[in-house]
Formats: sequence, structure tokens, C-alpha cells
Amino acid sequence: MKRIVALCLLLAIFTPIATTQGQSPPGWEIGWEDDEEILIFELDTETYAFELIIEFWIENTYPVPIDIDFETEIGADGGTDFDFQTDDPGKVSIPANTNESFELKISCSSSCTLWSANNNFLTTVTFTATNYVADQAQGDQEISKKLQPSSIYGFEVTFDPVSNGKGPQINAGTYEMIDVIVGLSGNANDAISKIDMSFRGCPQMNFDAKDSGLEAGVALSAQSGVTKKGSVKLSAPSSHPDKTCTFIVTVTSEGNGISYNGDVDFVVDAPDISEKEDEGESADTESSDFEVEENSLPTISSFLCLMTALCAAIIRR
Repeated sequence: MKRIVALCLLLAIFTPIATTQGQSPPGWEIGWEDDEEILIFELDTETYAFELIIEFWIENTYPVPIDIDFETEIGADGGTDFDFQTDDPGKVSIPANTNESFELKISCSSSCTLWSANNNFLTTVTFTATNYVADQAQGDQEISKKLQPSSIYGFEVTFDPVSNGKGPQINAGTYEMIDVIVGLSGNANDAISKIDMSFRGCPQMNFDAKDSGLEAGVALSAQSGVTKKGSVKLSAPSSHPDKTCTFIVTVTSEGNGISYNGDVDFVVDAPDISEKEDEGESADTESSDFEVEENSLPTISSFLCLMTALCAAIIRR
């Protein structure tokens, strides 16, 4: 019986020690709520402003509260500092044996840039948390995230040559060449999924773009070129009147399915109709005079014959 009691006492003494040895030592830890390696911040399509909120947590396994302060750095680990604004929670106190969540805000509200979305990531945010005891730093931990802007797709359509806001003048019965330039207006690589050309106000006009290279499937990128230029033939029939016409090019983005328009006005110059009429009237007048002169010859000849006959009759008497 005494042996059993002694064994129970030994178990009671060493059991807590074994349990304590199996546990991790107390401490604190910080981490992101999101496990994504790269976070996308959504750009405003007009101003390029953005606001990105990243959640993180701090776990305190100490039997006493701890104070944590933060420092944010953008541009470390191969990134670039773009003067983003950051807002962290400031100095916080974490109660003993708790896990609490917080937010880090990164933003740009004015004078923002259309940052490229073609790289694997744009820049890196490094977040450092420091543990303080009695205002004395006891240690720090660092976490980081790669940041990338959202993709903005779009095209801009321009023309060349353009002088005083108008394309080349075309004489009726002739043609002129004009360059159509399609360029990226977004921050991401894109491709032409559809392209249409038309005229406004001049249904008699014709275009020929078969050798321009402007067609569905053409890709635009930093590698292949951010613009694509093609020459288009604009033809005016000889019967086309004097008129200001508009040439319209519509390009559809493969990235977002939206169509983007570009247009240019040009003048068709027809021959002056009044000059043609004057030339025709002058020719008719000359022809009429010539006919009158020709018709007047028989009249004079008849008159002379009549006078000769009268004179002969008088002489006989």
C-alpha cells in the first residue's frame, strides 16, 4: 500500500513538468491574414487613385501584455518607392494570451501615376513590428508583401497627317493616303479583337485598308510596340460634291471588350461647276456665230443675182 502511495506522489510531481516541457515557450508573432504572395490594388480608371487595406494579426502568448509599434517601408526587396501614403495602427497593446487583428492602409489620392501592370510585381511593402517593454525595444519581426496595380485596358486612335484639325484634302476623282495609329491608353498589354472603318456624312467615299496591317489579332505591348500604324487609302469618286467628311475608326479591346473610336475630318474638293458651265456657254456662242456666218453667205449671193438681173433689164430698155 505504501508503494502505491509513493508512486502516486511521484506522478503528481513530474506530470506538470512533462507537460511544461512539451509546450512552446511564450512569445509573440505577427502575420498577414491573406496568404497571397502578390496583392492587387485597384486603380481608378480616370485618376489612377487607389486604396489598399491589408489585414494582419499579432499573437501574444506571454502571461503579460506587450506593446507593439510599427514601421512601414515601400520599395524594399527590389521594388520602388512611389510615394504611396501609408497608415498603420500606431503603437498598440496586446493583452496576455490573445490574438488580435489590425489593418495597414496603403493609398494614393492625388497626382497618381498609371503604374505598369505588366511586371510580376510593381513594388514591395515591408512591415516591421517592434516589441517594447518599459519603452525599451525587446525585439522585432518583419513581414512583407508584393504589390501590383490592377490592369487597365484601352486604345487611343489618332491620324497622320493632320493640319489645323483636318486630314488631307481629297480632290473628287482622286485618292489620298492617311496613317491610322492605334496606341495603348492603359497600363497592360492588349490586342485588337475587332476593327471597323466608316465615313460620316459622305456615303460615296471609299476606303482600302487591306495592306494596312490593322486587323483583329494584332497585339500591342511593351515588347512588340505600344502603337500600331497602318496606311489607309481614302478615295473620292469624280461625282463627289464639295463637302467636309469624317473618317471614323473603331477599335475593340481584347482585354475588356470595350470599343474605342477615333475620327478625323477632311475636305473633298470637287471641280467648279460654274466654270464648266461658262466654258460650255462660250463654246456654244462661238459655234452659233460660225453657223450664222455660214448661213448668211447664200443670202448675199441671192441679192447680187437679183441686182444683176434688174440692171440687165434696164439696159435693154
